[in-house]
Amino acid sequence: MKIILITGSSSGFGLEMVQDLIGQGHFVIATLRGATERANIFDSISDKSKLKILTLDVCSKEDIKAAGEYVKTEHDGSLDVLINNAGYGLYGALEDISEEQVRHQMEVNFFGPTLLTQELLPFLRKTKGKVINISSVMGRFSLPLGSVYSASKFALEGLTEGLYYELKPFGVQVCAVQPGAHRTGFVKAMIWGDKSNNEDSPYINQTNGLLRNVEEMTSKPTATGSDNVSKIVTKLINKKRMPRRVLAGKDAVATGIAQKFLPEALYHEILHRSYEKVFGSEI
Repeated sequence: MKIILITGSSSGFGLEMVQDLIGQGHFVIATLRGATERANIFDSISDKSKLKILTLDVCSKEDIKAAGEYVKTEHDGSLDVLINNAGYGLYGALEDISEEQVRHQMEVNFFGPTLLTQELLPFLRKTKGKVINISSVMGRFSLPLGSVYSASKFALEGLTEGLYYELKPFGVQVCAVQPGAHRTGFVKAMIWGDKSNNEDSPYINQTNGLLRNVEEMTSKPTATGSDNVSKIVTKLINKKRMPRRVLAGKDAVATGIAQKFLPEALYHEILHRSYEKVFGSEI
C-alpha cells in the first residue's frame, strides 16, 4: 500500500484517480478546495478507511503548509506519490485577458504545484517516491487563444524536466503526463478572457471558432475516454522506473510523433494550415 496525495480531486481526472487508486488498495489523500463542504463528492467510495479528504487550495501558502504538517504528523513524514493534478484552462487572445487572469493562471497551474512539491519533497525523499505532474499536450505546442494556458504548462514542463535530473540522486522519480483532448468536463470548465466574448473584440471570430472546435473534439465518440489518464497514472505508480514524460490520448500521441519526425518548418506549416481551418484565413 502506498500513500498518495492528489490535488484537484473533486472532478475529472482527479476524482477518477482517487477511485482507481483506492480500488487498488492504496491510501489516498484527496485534496480539494472547501473539502468539508464538498465531502459528499466521495460518497461512492466504499472503503473510506483508505481515504483522507483534505482542504487544499494550491494558491494558499497556509493550505500547503497544512498538507505538509498532515503528512508529517499522521504518516510519520512518509509520502510515496504526489500527483499534481489541480489546474484549469484560461483561453482567449492576450489582448482580451486581464492581468489578474494571467497571474491566476500561473498561480494555479505553475506556482501551486511548484510550492506544494517543494513542501513535500522531504517526505518523498524519505520513501524514494514519485512526483507525477498532470501537464498537457499544450505544454509541447501552443495555438491561437491558448498562449497563456500553454505558457503555464510550458513552465510546468520545465520544472518537471529539471526536477527529473535534480532528484535522481535521491531516488525520487518525476514524470509529466501530457493529456490531449479527452471526454471530460474540460470545455465547461474553460475560463475565457474578460473581453473574449465582447462583440467588438478583434478576436471574436477566432474565439467562436476555437470553442466550436474544442466542443467537437471532446464530444466525439472516438475521443479518448476520461478514464485514460487515471489508467496511465496507475501504471506509472506501479512501474519500477517512470519515463520523464508520457503522452495521453490519440491526438497527443500524434503530436509527439509529428514533432519527433517532421522537419520543424513543415511541422509549423501543418499547424498553420490546421489553424486556418479552425479560425479562418486571417490566421
